[in-house]
Amino acid sequence: MNVLQTDEVPTMVRLLGDARGYFEWALRISEGEWYGSETFYQAPLYPYFLAVIISIFGPSVTAIRLVQMMLGVAGVGLIGLTGRKLFSDKVGLLSAGMLAIYPPAIYYDGIIQKTALATFLLCLFVTACSFLQVSKRPWHAVVVGVSLGLLVITRENALLWTPLIPAWILLGISADMRKRWAMVGCYAIGIAAVLMPVAARNASLGGEWSPTTFQAGPNFYIGNNLLASGIYIPLVPGHETPMHERADAQRLAEESVGHELSAREVSRFWMSRAWAEIREAPGRWLQLMIAKSFMVINHYEVPDVESMYIFRDYSAALQLSRLWHFGILCPLGSWGVIVTRQRWQVLWLQYLLLLSMIAAVVLFFILGRYRNPVAVLLIPFAAAGVMDLYQRLRNRDWRSVGIAGLVLLLAAVACNITVHEEQSLQAGCYMNMGISAAKAGDLQTGIRLLHQAIAEFPEMAEGYLNLGRAYMLSGQPGRAAQCFQNALTLDPRLVEVHSQLGEALEMSGYREAAIQQYERALMVDPSDPRATEGLQRSR
Repeated sequence: MNVLQTDEVPTMVRLLGDARGYFEWALRISEGEWYGSETFYQAPLYPYFLAVIISIFGPSVTAIRLVQMMLGVAGVGLIGLTGRKLFSDKVGLLSAGMLAIYPPAIYYDGIIQKTALATFLLCLFVTACSFLQVSKRPWHAVVVGVSLGLLVITRENALLWTPLIPAWILLGISADMRKRWAMVGCYAIGIAAVLMPVAARNASLGGEWSPTTFQAGPNFYIGNNLLASGIYIPLVPGHETPMHERADAQRLAEESVGHELSAREVSRFWMSRAWAEIREAPGRWLQLMIAKSFMVINHYEVPDVESMYIFRDYSAALQLSRLWHFGILCPLGSWGVIVTRQRWQVLWLQYLLLLSMIAAVVLFFILGRYRNPVAVLLIPFAAAGVMDLYQRLRNRDWRSVGIAGLVLLLAAVACNITVHEEQSLQAGCYMNMGISAAKAGDLQTGIRLLHQAIAEFPEMAEGYLNLGRAYMLSGQPGRAAQCFQNALTLDPRLVEVHSQLGEALEMSGYREAAIQQYERALMVDPSDPRATEGLQRSR
């Protein structure tokens, strides 16, 4: 239902950002470019997954979303099996129900992002671990290794988990030592079968072995530099797309050192710069880490290009996000962790997976889709916590019910305070939708959405800039000129606006004013072709 109701959302009609990058990469793979020509900068499994769908169904965004929906259904079943194996049949059923109606999971399954595939693989991985713990069968260890390997090449921070599994098998599974070492060997075979070909491919193209990608350094810098805010801010303003991210990271690094760098050297450059800036202001970095710790448990799903809260206007399934969201899941999951602590010898792997994923998100930057694995790992604990509360109420143990209520209340307050500039983030997503609609030829919808973006956050200069461009495309240069002037008033650094303002003024009949804007544009960038041509026309 969610897929069908949101099929006409502008960013589904015309993809932007990472979604567009993944789709175009998948098209190239489906057309025969399966090996590629450079090392992986972004996790590769998702575009190859999309390429398979495109090869079967053609380049249909709707087909991709329907396949992802089926993966989401499979993930529901898997998380139910996990809850059943770790706790009880009732907890398993409740875990499946919680994930089935969890709005962020429904939303991420319905957009072109690797989160849908990553969620399924995470569910498969934790289910395989729970089966291995009970069965102790070697082939289950192979499944654990394969599923974790696939997760690593979908979500790179899962690489942190690779050494945890051998330690857990050797220390946490009750079997004779020979059998435990056999399971470790089977796990190693499974994960190596996935990661070694990726590492070999990277080595063949870049001369350096890496089982995943080479973007850890730039991402760490984005999340921890002196100006970091805890959310994603590109190295170059306005360059939020994959086509720019890699090139900008390499160009800026090479300009700084004065010579060419390999992919690994670029990553190390940004990692070193990040630590240098952390050492420069350790107090500020500590404050940033505290802020990001609150962000990672917050109810708000930090958007990237698209926002669940805008999709909610189109989708009945997402309306439930007003009641069932991370700000409710996290307190319930925390209570579940508390009440199951006596079983730590059985559950310590799940505790470590959860804590290490939270740490991995906090160490970089916060996006809702990056935080989603935390939600998946919390769901079985949340279900166990709910069943514990139900049992306490049934037993009329009012004292323990009161303690539980107090813990849940304090956790809910911590998870539901406002820590993000939600209006600004929402405005950016409305703007992106407006841009998509305008580029798709629906100027009326694009202008409406861009007005909505400005209404959400009137101080957003880029909103006025893009609204001006939409008005120019619709043949309304007078309104466009006013928008461009508003953009410059709000942010004089938008120097590229001068040539566009000149064109709007020229088309409106204000030749002298247009000449002034063209001249200002050429003072900043003498090679600006639009300003040069405009000045020649006006004179």
